Amino acid sequence: MPLARPVGRVGAGGGPEEWFYGLPPITRTMFVAILGTTCLCSFGMISPMALTLDFGRLSSKFEVWRLATNFVFFGTFSFPFLIQMYIFVQYSQRYEVAPFNTGAGGTSADYAWMLCIGAALLTVMGFFASQPFLGQALSFMVLYVWSRKNPDAMTSIFGFQMQAFYLPWALIALNVLIGNPIFMSILGVVAGHIYYFLHYIAPESMGIDPIKTPLFLIEWFGGRPQPV
Repeated sequence: MPLARPVGRVGAGGGPEEWFYGLPPITRTMFVAILGTTCLCSFGMISPMALTLDFGRLSSKFEVWRLATNFVFFGTFSFPFLIQMYIFVQYSQRYEVAPFNTGAGGTSADYAWMLCIGAALLTVMGFFASQPFLGQALSFMVLYVWSRKNPDAMTSIFGFQMQAFYLPWALIALNVLIGNPIFMSILGVVAGHIYYFLHYIAPESMGIDPIKTPLFLIEWFGGRPQPV
């Protein structure tokens, strides 16, 4: 899979430190946050229940951190955790280096705004679906949006080559075959397609462009507004 620039690729040479600092900023921050919550919960330093999307405690105790922490917990150390982390890091970095341009010229600021929109959409879905953790859904949303931006790119799953457009569906089919739940993946696809529709389809078919990266995010990442 060719990338826009050689960042953080597993097996690309160099040591762990070079790999880590080769990750783009948001992917690197998310990686640290996910690994950190996993370590804290695995070693019994905090309870996973303190990280859940609990609307009762959010409203009664004003525990606003739950709006973020539920997205950075993939479970305690296990083989499924490693697979989920691998998928997130690989496709997060691939999308972050060349995201859809929503006002910042296709930079990390645009990726940050996509994550904010995705988190908001998934939080609403999580409320109605009573889901305590939505990190896997957000990860799958990133993968889905990447596949829609690069539909003809070649990628692989367990050695099988395919076009990126088919990757989300192949992963869902694989989970069905091995008996894994697919609800989080479906939520991610729904959130990703809403984002894709609002950015890519709505401006052409409806004459509206509702997704614009805010100026404060563009400036935060050291950029300037760019035409879409």
